[in-house]
Amino acid sequence: MNHPSNDRRMGGLGALVLIAVILMYGWPVVAAPVPRGAPPIGSTRAFVTQVVDGDTIRVRIGTTTETVRLIGVDTPEVVDPRKPVQCYGREASARTKALLDQQTVYLEADSTQGDRDRYRRLLRYVWSADGIDTNLLLIRGGYAFEYTYAVPYRFQQAYKAAQASARSAQRGLWSPNTCAGVGVATKTRTATRTPTPTRTATATPAGAVSAASAPCVIGQIKGNRTSLIYHLPSGAYYAKTKLTVQCFDTERAAVHAGYRRSSR
Repeated sequence: MNHPSNDRRMGGLGALVLIAVILMYGWPVVAAPVPRGAPPIGSTRAFVTQVVDGDTIRVRIGTTTETVRLIGVDTPEVVDPRKPVQCYGREASARTKALLDQQTVYLEADSTQGDRDRYRRLLRYVWSADGIDTNLLLIRGGYAFEYTYAVPYRFQQAYKAAQASARSAQRGLWSPNTCAGVGVATKTRTATRTPTPTRTATATPAGAVSAASAPCVIGQIKGNRTSLIYHLPSGAYYAKTKLTVQCFDTERAAVHAGYRRSSR
């Protein structure tokens, strides 16, 4: 049987050891739980009734049903009747459905983008109930391209960084086993295509502008903002289209922006 004085000495020794450890290494820190986010102030609560494709959803706001186009995001096509299903389109739609279908979400507008597009779809950032930016999540996961229409939007830099991360890690549509990033040329002017030189012509310097292509770069498609008709470089009205012009790298980008092809 231990003597009480021995117990006291052992207890005092333990306390001294504990104090020494604290002095040497500091007070032990317990990791705090990661705080859950919250939807942005001023956002509108809605319920997702249908996922149309990777970047378009239908929602119910009160008693009103609206179609919503996600800002800053472009996923491969799956529902355009004029085109076949594009690479990784089904996967992107499935991911959006898994994230949003039959869920309560919060819709945030961006004054730089306007309230609606040409098809009367609401233009919005879509946030989950716990404050996750779904638009950003799709890009970061490699399910969508970053997409800037006409003018920069509020979160453009964050979305571009997310795309760079997905591309570097070869996630989703950036993987060489899926699409290897095919389609990115429609998302950035830096990927401008130039015509293939003929035997009698020299290669056109990247970014060059000719009298016929102005104000666009040679090889780009011209979209007339007034008529919403786009003209190919070989078209009859291409050189004549110079005012209120929007330039596109591909026909897909022009159609996605709401333009239709010129008949001549």
